[in-house]
Amino acid sequence: MPVANLQAYRSIALRAHTNAFASQGQAMLLEGAVTMKLRQKCGFDAVGPFAQTANADVVLDLNITKVSRGGGGIMSNPNKANVDVLVVLTDGRDRDLLGTATIRGQSSGMIVNNNLPENQAIEVVADAIANLLTKSGCSGPRIARIDPPPVPGPGPDVGPIPNGGSNTASTPPPDDATRQRAEALNEGGKEKLYGADLAGALALFQQANGMAPDPRYLFNVCLTLGAQEQWDNAVSACQQARSMNPPETLAGKIDRRLESLQKRQ
Repeated sequence: MPVANLQAYRSIALRAHTNAFASQGQAMLLEGAVTMKLRQKCGFDAVGPFAQTANADVVLDLNITKVSRGGGGIMSNPNKANVDVLVVLTDGRDRDLLGTATIRGQSSGMIVNNNLPENQAIEVVADAIANLLTKSGCSGPRIARIDPPPVPGPGPDVGPIPNGGSNTASTPPPDDATRQRAEALNEGGKEKLYGADLAGALALFQQANGMAPDPRYLFNVCLTLGAQEQWDNAVSACQQARSMNPPETLAGKIDRRLESLQKRQ
Protein backbone atom coordinates (compact mmCIF):
# COMPACT_ATOMS: atom_id res chain seq x y z
CA MET A 1 0.00 0.00 0.00
CA PRO A 2 1.15 3.61 -0.60
CA VAL A 3 2.64 5.37 2.40
CA ALA A 4 2.35 8.94 1.09
CA ASN A 5 1.57 10.98 -2.03
CA LEU A 6 4.94 11.72 -3.63
CA GLN A 7 3.74 13.09 -6.98
CA ALA A 8 4.63 16.69 -6.11
CA TYR A 9 8.12 15.92 -4.80
CA ARG A 10 11.03 16.42 -7.18
CA SER A 11 14.04 15.36 -5.10
CA ILE A 12 14.76 12.89 -2.32
CA ALA A 13 17.62 12.61 0.18
CA LEU A 14 18.50 9.35 1.92
CA ARG A 15 19.83 8.81 5.42
CA ALA A 16 20.75 5.28 6.49
CA HIS A 17 21.10 4.38 10.17
CA THR A 18 21.79 1.26 12.15
CA ASN A 19 21.70 0.05 15.75
CA ALA A 20 23.46 -2.60 17.81
CA PHE A 21 22.00 -5.40 15.70
CA ALA A 22 23.64 -4.36 12.44
CA SER A 23 26.91 -3.00 11.15
CA GLN A 24 27.59 0.42 9.70
CA GLY A 25 28.75 -1.26 6.50
CA GLN A 26 25.31 -2.78 5.99
CA ALA A 27 23.69 0.62 6.45
CA MET A 28 25.95 2.09 3.77
CA LEU A 29 25.16 -0.83 1.47
CA LEU A 30 21.44 -0.31 2.03
CA GLU A 31 21.70 3.40 1.24
CA GLY A 32 23.55 2.68 -1.98
CA ALA A 33 21.14 -0.07 -3.07
CA VAL A 34 18.04 2.04 -2.40
CA THR A 35 19.58 5.05 -4.15
CA MET A 36 20.20 2.98 -7.29
CA LYS A 37 16.69 1.48 -7.27
CA LEU A 38 15.02 4.89 -6.84
CA ARG A 39 17.03 6.33 -9.71
CA GLN A 40 15.83 3.45 -11.88
CA LYS A 41 12.16 3.41 -10.88
CA CYS A 42 11.22 6.93 -9.76
CA GLY A 43 10.82 10.23 -11.57
CA PHE A 44 12.73 12.35 -9.07
CA ASP A 45 15.05 14.98 -10.55
CA ALA A 46 17.62 14.21 -7.85
CA VAL A 47 18.25 11.20 -5.61
CA GLY A 48 21.23 11.10 -3.28
CA PRO A 49 22.65 10.96 0.24
CA PHE A 50 21.38 13.57 2.68
CA ALA A 51 24.80 15.21 2.93
CA GLN A 52 24.72 15.89 -0.81
CA THR A 53 20.99 16.55 -1.19
CA ALA A 54 20.27 18.40 2.05
CA ASN A 55 17.66 20.70 0.47
CA ALA A 56 15.66 17.83 -1.03
CA ASP A 57 11.87 17.98 -1.11
CA VAL A 58 11.55 14.74 0.84
CA VAL A 59 13.88 12.88 3.21
CA LEU A 60 13.93 9.09 3.36
CA ASP A 61 15.32 7.65 6.60
CA LEU A 62 16.31 3.99 6.53
CA ASN A 63 17.08 2.31 9.85
CA ILE A 64 18.26 -1.28 9.99
CA THR A 65 16.62 -2.53 13.17
CA LYS A 66 17.45 -6.23 13.05
CA VAL A 67 19.73 -8.63 11.20
CA SER A 68 19.52 -12.38 11.80
CA ARG A 69 20.54 -15.69 10.26
CA GLY A 70 18.77 -19.02 9.96
CA GLY A 71 15.23 -18.11 9.05
CA GLY A 72 13.76 -19.79 12.16
CA GLY A 73 11.69 -22.95 12.29
CA ILE A 74 12.80 -26.56 12.60
CA MET A 75 14.73 -26.61 9.32
CA SER A 76 16.92 -23.60 10.03
CA ASN A 77 19.21 -22.57 7.17
CA PRO A 78 22.41 -20.81 8.28
CA ASN A 79 22.72 -19.32 4.78
CA LYS A 80 19.38 -17.54 5.05
CA ALA A 81 19.60 -13.96 6.32
CA ASN A 82 16.80 -11.63 7.44
CA VAL A 83 17.07 -7.85 7.52
CA ASP A 84 14.39 -5.58 9.04
CA VAL A 85 14.32 -1.91 8.07
CA LEU A 86 12.20 0.94 9.41
CA VAL A 87 11.34 3.44 6.66
CA VAL A 88 10.39 7.02 7.56
CA LEU A 89 9.42 9.68 5.00
CA THR A 90 9.59 13.38 5.95
CA ASP A 91 8.69 16.50 4.01
CA GLY A 92 11.99 18.30 3.48
CA ARG A 93 10.38 21.72 3.46
CA ASP A 94 8.14 21.79 6.54
CA ARG A 95 9.68 18.74 8.31
CA ASP A 96 6.27 17.12 8.80
CA LEU A 97 6.19 13.34 8.76
CA LEU A 98 4.66 11.77 5.64
CA GLY A 99 4.64 8.06 6.38
CA THR A 100 6.33 5.03 7.90
CA ALA A 101 6.72 1.39 6.94
CA THR A 102 8.54 -1.69 8.17
CA ILE A 103 10.24 -3.69 5.44
CA ARG A 104 11.51 -7.23 5.97
CA GLY A 105 13.93 -8.73 3.49
CA GLN A 106 15.08 -12.35 3.33
CA SER A 107 17.87 -13.86 1.27
CA SER A 108 17.39 -16.90 -0.95
CA GLY A 109 19.18 -19.25 1.42
CA MET A 110 21.80 -20.04 -1.19
CA ILE A 111 25.27 -18.53 -1.48
CA VAL A 112 25.60 -16.99 -4.96
CA ASN A 113 29.03 -15.83 -6.18
CA ASN A 114 30.24 -15.71 -2.56
CA ASN A 115 27.73 -12.92 -1.90
CA LEU A 116 26.87 -12.66 1.81
CA PRO A 117 23.26 -13.61 2.63
CA GLU A 118 22.85 -10.25 4.40
CA ASN A 119 23.75 -8.48 1.16
CA GLN A 120 21.12 -10.49 -0.69
CA ALA A 121 18.51 -9.58 1.93
CA ILE A 122 19.42 -5.90 1.63
CA GLU A 123 18.84 -6.10 -2.13
CA VAL A 124 15.39 -7.54 -1.42
CA VAL A 125 14.69 -4.65 0.97
CA ALA A 126 15.88 -2.09 -1.59
CA ASP A 127 13.53 -3.55 -4.21
CA ALA A 128 10.63 -3.48 -1.76
CA ILE A 129 11.28 0.16 -0.81
CA ALA A 130 11.47 1.22 -4.46
CA ASN A 131 8.20 -0.59 -5.18
CA LEU A 132 6.58 1.02 -2.14
CA LEU A 133 7.59 4.51 -3.28
CA THR A 134 6.47 3.73 -6.84
CA LYS A 135 3.01 2.90 -5.49
CA SER A 136 3.20 6.16 -3.53
CA GLY A 137 3.61 8.25 -6.69
CA CYS A 138 7.36 8.61 -7.16
CA SER A 139 7.22 7.37 -10.77
CA GLY A 140 6.06 9.37 -13.78
CA PRO A 141 6.22 13.13 -14.33
CA ARG A 142 6.25 15.43 -11.36
CA ILE A 143 3.28 17.70 -10.67
CA ALA A 144 3.33 21.22 -9.25
CA ARG A 145 3.30 21.49 -5.50
CA ILE A 146 0.69 23.86 -4.09
CA ASP A 147 1.27 24.86 -0.50
CA PRO A 148 -1.93 25.74 1.37
CA PRO A 149 -2.18 29.11 3.10
CA PRO A 150 -1.52 29.22 6.86
CA VAL A 151 -4.47 28.13 8.94
CA PRO A 152 -5.39 28.67 12.59
CA GLY A 153 -4.57 26.06 15.19
CA PRO A 154 -6.42 22.76 15.56
CA GLY A 155 -10.17 22.61 15.97
CA PRO A 156 -12.01 21.80 19.19
CA ASP A 157 -11.04 18.75 21.16
CA VAL A 158 -13.34 15.78 20.78
CA GLY A 159 -12.71 13.27 23.52
CA PRO A 160 -10.04 10.91 24.75
CA ILE A 161 -6.71 10.57 23.06
CA PRO A 162 -5.64 6.98 22.23
CA ASN A 163 -2.68 5.69 24.24
CA GLY A 164 -2.15 8.61 26.54
CA GLY A 165 -3.48 12.09 27.23
CA SER A 166 -7.02 13.41 27.14
CA ASN A 167 -8.98 16.39 25.87
CA THR A 168 -12.19 18.08 26.83
CA ALA A 169 -14.13 20.69 24.92
CA SER A 170 -13.70 23.13 27.83
CA THR A 171 -9.91 23.02 27.67
CA PRO A 172 -8.61 26.50 26.77
CA PRO A 173 -6.19 26.81 23.84
CA PRO A 174 -2.52 26.55 24.85
CA ASP A 175 -0.50 29.71 25.29
CA ASP A 176 2.58 30.41 23.18
CA ALA A 177 5.01 29.00 25.74
CA THR A 178 3.04 25.76 26.03
CA ARG A 179 2.81 25.45 22.26
CA GLN A 180 6.58 25.92 21.97
CA ARG A 181 7.20 23.16 24.53
CA ALA A 182 4.81 20.88 22.64
CA GLU A 183 6.61 21.62 19.36
CA ALA A 184 9.93 20.77 21.00
CA LEU A 185 8.50 17.46 22.20
CA ASN A 186 7.16 16.75 18.73
CA GLU A 187 10.56 17.46 17.14
CA GLY A 188 12.21 15.24 19.73
CA GLY A 189 9.77 12.48 18.84
CA LYS A 190 10.78 12.71 15.19
CA GLU A 191 14.44 12.32 16.09
CA LYS A 192 13.58 9.25 18.17
CA LEU A 193 11.63 7.84 15.23
CA TYR A 194 14.52 8.40 12.81
CA GLY A 195 16.68 6.39 15.20
CA ALA A 196 14.07 3.59 15.41
CA ASP A 197 13.35 4.29 19.09
CA LEU A 198 9.64 3.72 18.60
CA ALA A 199 8.72 3.65 22.29
CA GLY A 200 10.59 6.91 22.90
CA ALA A 201 9.02 8.57 19.84
CA LEU A 202 5.52 7.49 20.83
CA ALA A 203 5.92 8.85 24.37
CA LEU A 204 7.08 12.26 23.13
CA PHE A 205 4.33 12.56 20.51
CA GLN A 206 1.73 11.69 23.14
CA GLN A 207 3.21 14.22 25.57
CA ALA A 208 3.12 16.90 22.87
CA ASN A 209 -0.53 16.19 22.14
CA GLY A 210 -1.44 16.07 25.82
CA MET A 211 0.18 19.47 26.30
CA ALA A 212 -1.26 21.17 23.19
CA PRO A 213 -3.75 18.96 21.30
CA ASP A 214 -2.97 19.06 17.60
CA PRO A 215 -3.89 16.68 14.74
CA ARG A 216 -0.25 16.79 13.56
CA TYR A 217 0.91 15.26 16.82
CA LEU A 218 -1.80 12.60 16.72
CA PHE A 219 -0.92 11.77 13.12
CA ASN A 220 2.64 11.18 14.32
CA VAL A 221 1.24 8.94 17.07
CA CYS A 222 -0.64 7.05 14.36
CA LEU A 223 2.49 6.62 12.23
CA THR A 224 4.53 5.38 15.18
CA LEU A 225 1.89 2.89 16.28
CA GLY A 226 1.72 1.65 12.71
CA ALA A 227 5.49 1.17 12.68
CA GLN A 228 5.01 -0.95 15.84
CA GLU A 229 2.33 -2.93 13.96
CA GLN A 230 -0.29 -1.91 16.54
CA TRP A 231 -2.87 -1.62 13.77
CA ASP A 232 -6.02 -1.06 15.85
CA ASN A 233 -4.44 1.61 18.04
CA ALA A 234 -2.95 3.29 14.96
CA VAL A 235 -6.40 3.45 13.34
CA SER A 236 -7.86 4.97 16.52
CA ALA A 237 -5.15 7.64 16.64
CA CYS A 238 -5.60 8.56 12.96
CA GLN A 239 -9.38 8.69 13.36
CA GLN A 240 -8.94 11.00 16.34
CA ALA A 241 -6.63 13.24 14.32
CA ARG A 242 -9.13 13.30 11.44
CA SER A 243 -11.92 14.40 13.80
CA MET A 244 -9.96 17.49 14.87
CA ASN A 245 -10.67 19.44 11.67
CA PRO A 246 -7.11 19.24 10.28
CA PRO A 247 -5.97 21.37 7.31
CA GLU A 248 -6.73 19.89 3.90
CA THR A 249 -3.18 18.68 3.24
CA LEU A 250 -2.95 16.89 6.59
CA ALA A 251 -6.46 15.49 6.16
CA GLY A 252 -5.33 13.89 2.90
CA LYS A 253 -2.34 12.29 4.63
CA ILE A 254 -4.56 10.94 7.39
CA ASP A 255 -7.10 9.54 4.92
CA ARG A 256 -4.39 7.73 2.95
CA ARG A 257 -2.93 6.31 6.15
CA LEU A 258 -6.33 5.16 7.38
CA GLU A 259 -7.00 3.39 4.10
CA SER A 260 -3.69 1.55 4.38
CA LEU A 261 -4.16 0.68 8.06
CA GLN A 262 -7.70 -0.59 7.66
CA LYS A 263 -6.54 -3.07 5.04
CA ARG A 264 -3.96 -4.41 7.50
CA GLN A 265 -6.35 -4.92 10.41
